[in-house]
Amino acid sequence: MSASLVVATAFLLTACQSSGPEPTTAPPSPIVESATPTPSETTPVGDYFPFAVECADLMPEDTIFGFNPNYVLDNAGAMSSANSSDLVKAMEGTTCNYVNQSSQASLTISVAHLTPISTQVLKEQAAAAFSAIEVGSESGYFGTVAGSGVLQVYTKNGFWYTVAGPEVSGPDDIPGITEQLNRFLSER
Repeated sequence: MSASLVVATAFLLTACQSSGPEPTTAPPSPIVESATPTPSETTPVGDYFPFAVECADLMPEDTIFGFNPNYVLDNAGAMSSANSSDLVKAMEGTTCNYVNQSSQASLTISVAHLTPISTQVLKEQAAAAFSAIEVGSESGYFGTVAGSGVLQVYTKNGFWYTVAGPEVSGPDDIPGITEQLNRFLSER
């Protein structure tokens, strides 16, 4: 699924490019260096806004402990097979991977800040593969991929978050996690 999302993202980026200027016979202008604005949380980069945040801020340790005390942050560990981390990384988002110290199962949480166009594309893809649900006051989708539950939520203020892992059999399994994400992202 992540490969198709990357293709959709690449399509969006390509579709937004314009053709080069028409050739002219005027003499070339002197070279003037210009500063390219650095992308920020308020300046989109194509189809997303950069969103870098520390995992400890996004998902406090006590929230993960409330889900299952055996999970610890381990971004070097194997991620859930159904995670969206590659696309989120391409969109300069944040991915936090938690590994169960007993079973070695992963719980992967990823967040990206999208533009309305990329939100629509990703929602359409999620709707084609998963069931529509409500998570708090936010719309989302839930399904399973390769034995892992996958929750995708699209917040009203443009964030997209996913929670994936074999211990996620439905959104009701992770209420503390979704409440924390909804609260944290609503403040952005």
